[in-house]
Amino acid sequence: MHANGKVLNTIKPNENGDGLEEIDEAFNWLVLILSTLAGVLFQNPLLFTSMSYTPFRVRPSEPTIALIRVLVIPLIVLVSSWLGSRLIQNKGIRIFLKCFSWFQALMFLVIEFHFLVGAVLGEFGTSLMAQGLFLWAPILLPSLVYLRFIRNQYKTIFPESKFLNSNKKQALFCIILTIFAVLYWSTTFGMK
Repeated sequence: MHANGKVLNTIKPNENGDGLEEIDEAFNWLVLILSTLAGVLFQNPLLFTSMSYTPFRVRPSEPTIALIRVLVIPLIVLVSSWLGSRLIQNKGIRIFLKCFSWFQALMFLVIEFHFLVGAVLGEFGTSLMAQGLFLWAPILLPSLVYLRFIRNQYKTIFPESKFLNSNKKQALFCIILTIFAVLYWSTTFGMK
C-alpha cells in the first residue's frame, strides 16, 4: 500500500508463482509473432536466395528445404519445450524448460530478423563483410535480454530456484545455447 492509501499494482514473489501468467502471456505473443514472420518468409522463399553464399540467404536450388531446416525445425523444438514446461509437474525441469523456451524464442527472433535484413541488404548489393557484421553483433542480444529481463522475472516468481540463482549456471546455459544455435544455423546454411 502506498503512503496515500492507494494499493500499488506490483508482482509479489511467492511459492504460488504470482506473475507467471504475465510472462507466459508475453511468451505466447512472442511465439505468435515468430510464427507470423516464419509464414512471411515461407511465402517468398526466392527473396532469400543468392547464387553465392551470403549470411542469411540460401542457395536457389532448394530454398524451401533450407527454410524448413532453419525455421520450422527450431519452431517445433520451441513449441515442444514450451508445452513441456506447461505440462511437467517437476518444478526444476519446468523452470529449465521455460528458460530454454524463452532463450530459443529470442534466438529465433534474431535469426528471422537477419533473414529480413539480409534480403533487404542483398537487394542493395551490400557486401558480404557488411552483412556478416549484422550476424555477429546481435548474436549476444538473446543472452543479454534473457539474463537482464527474463531471468529476473522468473527469479521473482521462483525465488528458491537454484538454477535461476546461480550466475555460473546461467552463464553456462547462455553460452551453450548460443554455441549450439550458431553451429546449428551455420551448418544448416552450409548444406547443399
